[in-house]
Amino acid sequence: MLGFILWIISSLLLLAGMVLPMFSFHKFYIFDDTFSLFGGVIYLLEEGELFLFLILFAFSIALPIYKMVLSFLLVNNSIKEAERKLKIVNRLAIVGKWSMTDVFVIAILAATVKLGMIATIEVHTGLFVFGAGVITSMLLVHRLLAGYELRAV
Repeated sequence: MLGFILWIISSLLLLAGMVLPMFSFHKFYIFDDTFSLFGGVIYLLEEGELFLFLILFAFSIALPIYKMVLSFLLVNNSIKEAERKLKIVNRLAIVGKWSMTDVFVIAILAATVKLGMIATIEVHTGLFVFGAGVITSMLLVHRLLAGYELRAV
């Protein structure tokens, strides 16, 4: 039951963190842009920054969603075959190692903008909510992997 509650909390935090404003960019004290994670990814795609779009989308959107889907399969206990469950546990262990990459990518993006001489950046709630979602999902993955190892022994 605790695993399912952690899954709901981390899923809600991750999704909310993806759509809430994360950053405001101020350039020349005239132009102000506020971005959520989804908004920033779409902006990069529209601007033709395909490489940055792919990195940010893969590590900050696709990977956390994939991790939550795998976690749900284990938390829901819908898979009965031991071999299939072991495959999911192994995938979750691999994905879990990359858990903080999404926050790291966003931090690099923020630092890059912050280093600009004329632009400044202001951090908003979305970044903290997203970070809390990542940490909660890491706790969930750790709990799931530890629980599976205990049952396997």
